[in-house]
Amino acid sequence: DLDRILWLKSRNSETWLDRRTNYTRSLAVMSMVGYILGLGDRHPSNLMLHRLTGKILHIDFGDCFEVAMFREKFPEKIPFRLTRMLRNAMEVSGIEGNFRYTCERVMEVMRENKQSLMAVLEAFVHDPLLNWRLLTASPTELNDINIDFDEPSSLSRPRRLKDALNESGPIADDVNQRAVQVIKRVSSKLTGEDFPSSTGEIVPLSVPDQVQRLIDQASSHENLCQCYIGWCPFW
Repeated sequence: DLDRILWLKSRNSETWLDRRTNYTRSLAVMSMVGYILGLGDRHPSNLMLHRLTGKILHIDFGDCFEVAMFREKFPEKIPFRLTRMLRNAMEVSGIEGNFRYTCERVMEVMRENKQSLMAVLEAFVHDPLLNWRLLTASPTELNDINIDFDEPSSLSRPRRLKDALNESGPIADDVNQRAVQVIKRVSSKLTGEDFPSSTGEIVPLSVPDQVQRLIDQASSHENLCQCYIGWCPFW
């Protein structure tokens, strides 16, 4: 288990305590940031653990802006990874300590800097290469566009994708519509309007309430059991 590794790799109790604290706080930061980005595919191989500091580092940002939630097979229902082994490696109180406190502070900071975050993310959403991941076109629509994906030259591929996108009116409209939806979704997360009430009405949530909803979703057995086996929900 991860908590056992942190203990065995520490020279003394002071080092172990520092690593455990760094682990908990860094996991909370990346969980909140990953939720805002809509980062998916968080299987164990995409979470790196620094052997000296104990900090968590995420890699592989291919499935961002909730692309993984719209898959035809095994769509992800969790906002971030918070499985049994990750929780066991935290403090004695589990999520009721540094993890929750750090999540709330990070969410508050991102809410306060919403305009700056939105300005940066808009550039990524409208990137031609990313648009092809956001687009959920049917196979027949994609076959109508002649793109040689087997071309060995990677330098010419972005230009070819962009040209194909500009030449296809209906698909380009779908891409733009999807990009607008992504921007609205990120904006709703940064204002606490990402969870509709029982009546269907959108009521802004406070930071503690929003964090609690996210933790509940991430640790829900009903959501975890729907993940692909390679995601290792049991880990």
